[in-house]
Amino acid sequence: MNLLNKMTIKNLKLNKKRSIVTIIGIILSVALITAVASIYASGIKSLINFEENEEGNFHIAFYDVPTNDISVFKNNRKIEQLNITKNIGYANIDSKNEYKPYAHIKGFTKDSLNNLSIKLVKGRLPENEDEILIPTHLETSGRVYLDVDKEIELNVGKRVDNNSNELSQKDPYQQEEVEEKIIDTVSKKYKIVGVVERPALNIEKYTAPGFTFITCVDENNLNENVDLYVRYTKEGLKTFNETTASILGIDASVLNNKNSFEDYQKEMEKAKYEIDTNNYLISLETDPIKNSGLLSAVSIVLGIIVFTSVICIKNSFEISITEKVKQYGIFRSIGATKKQVKRNVFFEATILGLIGIPLGIIFGFLAAYILIIISNLLLANAFSLGFKLVFDISLLSAGIAIILGIVTIYFSAFRGAKKASKVSPIESIRNSANIKINPKKIKSPKIIKKLFGIGGEISIKNIKRNKKKYRTTILSIIVSVFVFIALSSFMSMIYKSSQSELSKYDYNISLSSKQMNDTSYNKIIETTKLENIEDFTVLRNTYIEVKDNPFNQNYLDTLDFDYDSTKSTQIKIVSLGKEQYSKYLKSLGYDYNEMKNKAILVDYEKVNYYDNSKYMRQYKYNSGDIINGDIRSTGNHNIVIGAIVKEKPFGLASSLADFIVVSDEYFDNIETDKSFTIYYKATDANKLQKDIDGFLNGEKYNVNNVNEKYIMIRNLSTLVAIFLYGFIIVISLIGLTNIFNTITTNMELRKPEFAMLKSIGMTTKEFNRMISLESLFIGLKSLFFGIPIGLGLSYMIYLAVTKRSGLPFEFPTIPILIVVCVVFILITLIMKYSINKINKQNTIETIRNENI
Repeated sequence: MNLLNKMTIKNLKLNKKRSIVTIIGIILSVALITAVASIYASGIKSLINFEENEEGNFHIAFYDVPTNDISVFKNNRKIEQLNITKNIGYANIDSKNEYKPYAHIKGFTKDSLNNLSIKLVKGRLPENEDEILIPTHLETSGRVYLDVDKEIELNVGKRVDNNSNELSQKDPYQQEEVEEKIIDTVSKKYKIVGVVERPALNIEKYTAPGFTFITCVDENNLNENVDLYVRYTKEGLKTFNETTASILGIDASVLNNKNSFEDYQKEMEKAKYEIDTNNYLISLETDPIKNSGLLSAVSIVLGIIVFTSVICIKNSFEISITEKVKQYGIFRSIGATKKQVKRNVFFEATILGLIGIPLGIIFGFLAAYILIIISNLLLANAFSLGFKLVFDISLLSAGIAIILGIVTIYFSAFRGAKKASKVSPIESIRNSANIKINPKKIKSPKIIKKLFGIGGEISIKNIKRNKKKYRTTILSIIVSVFVFIALSSFMSMIYKSSQSELSKYDYNISLSSKQMNDTSYNKIIETTKLENIEDFTVLRNTYIEVKDNPFNQNYLDTLDFDYDSTKSTQIKIVSLGKEQYSKYLKSLGYDYNEMKNKAILVDYEKVNYYDNSKYMRQYKYNSGDIINGDIRSTGNHNIVIGAIVKEKPFGLASSLADFIVVSDEYFDNIETDKSFTIYYKATDANKLQKDIDGFLNGEKYNVNNVNEKYIMIRNLSTLVAIFLYGFIIVISLIGLTNIFNTITTNMELRKPEFAMLKSIGMTTKEFNRMISLESLFIGLKSLFFGIPIGLGLSYMIYLAVTKRSGLPFEFPTIPILIVVCVVFILITLIMKYSINKINKQNTIETIRNENI
């Protein structure tokens, strides 16, 4: 090891605090890169697990396969796993859901029970053909109440139409059109051993006429056609289309989109079996970066981390170079070349990197692991659909962190190395390289002397004389300021996007019923008085058919088709029930008596415009205008627009189209149909559903419980907040490390200067005034540049990421207020910390010793 390298190691040891702060900056940078990359990899793994849990662990399903063909699938080298199910038949049950009157009995092999998204809620899995599972929505949708450990007897047979054509789960129930029935029934007794969540859509679509009852079948005793759910090997996935085409006996080019749709249909008619592909799982396993939807966010985050880290570590190296200028001058004077000096700076960077990068990777993986554990604990039992974060140690994550860490460190050291090699030996030894004497007299504003005295005047002159020294400190704070503002704004945008999705579900249970007599209508309306209800809307709707063009030209310009003005347009009219209508008017600031014979036009439409979305007025009507048109039940009407608003009433947050709101009295005059839907917001949706079923025993109605989806979206929103604000905290720590490092080191470098000022009579009071002015100047100048840059970056991120959602740009007021307060508090505290250290030192000894 040569002399320069030995001196570097010794210098790092002597200046432990600065070395530790720099290493901490590297650790934080690499740890954050590792954590982000690791969380991304863990997120992909979690999505894969979720998709397998939700849709099943298979890549493609082959339906109605003869049992003789099973061996062909088992012998295919590109098939890794085979799951078999069998459609046993249908049975009538006492379902209150008129579109879902059957139980569909489906047999699963033991492997299929474990691999095809069978999510047990209560009990256990069936072990033989006499045991059965029932789904949760049998109770919530069909209002059929069966208990575990009870026996049921079902008459199981084939479901056929009036032409004796056999029907399946793909054929919705339409009694009036096909006059279907169940034939060839066989009585079968089953013991209910468990309850499962609703099966995946590839097993039971929403339009399926039967609730899926699951039993166990013996794989070696199958005598009818079966459904095969196949998982390919890695090689099979790489050649997915060719492998699938070979099994189907068709031309692979039709699956590679090389043919027209007509050719595709013709070729698929030749296929041996019908198929259904699990496209999302395939995309996650084959090309997660492209298809996960996380790449743009991860790229932005990593870019911000690297940029912030480069500035932070670069400042550390520049400060290190500044304090060692005299040392490098001595080396240059005794024969050290520019190349050797540069190499010495990079050697110091290597030493720091060898310490910081491994520790950063370890802490990064640890942070990702802890964050995932905390998230799962906070959201325990929240994701009823089976989503759970899993930690995945990805070598790729570590590789990315190492590469970006090395790039960050050496890019940071490059400028310092160049600067160190260029300084002349004489200037270095005299320690005058950073001081440039301007022949012009440096002036100080008179107000500075009045406010801060002679100390303030010296301070402002010193700032002007040593611009480069202060530039490093100010640049560090500027970067921290605009990064915090931009990131906070970015996180807020993403969080509000998830919140806007959540706001679509302002209710968690709904009840609908068709036209009925007054007794039934009044009884159903009484359900709004049940306990556990926070809010409700009794929604009725109709349409007014307008013959004239009602649209704004600006709105028509956004349409991707030519509007036909010769055709009439339907505008939706709704009533909310008297209680909800009164609440709605109160929230808008209108009087009931004034508005009960007028209409409120809710007109704030989200439209797609090229590659963006935006909100705008859809209709050309203004307050006081009259809408003339025909209503289906009562003919022609004139509707007076009393107000035009953006706000939607409770229960209609998820409505995409604009509509007209009228009072119940007004609605009764224009529409005779009594069909309605009640939207409830309940503290316990499942309990309310049971109470409704008990209260309305014998009535005809349908209940839709959306509480599960509401909870899932709400908790996904919470999860987003945990990750995003955790990220802001770590980025802020990098900024704080940067600011602390630059200010304290600069103050250390100026100890001889402070000692000289004290030796010639500067009092402690004047000295404090001088430092106060410097703190104020540094803070104001940093904020002057940092806030506008942060605002610009916030808007650029909004344009790139959030504008397409249609959300408006929001001025980041709170992040700006936070950053202003934190900057001044931090600078004051750090300056006081440095001053206290300086005041404890002996003035004469400090003057004699210019080294830190």
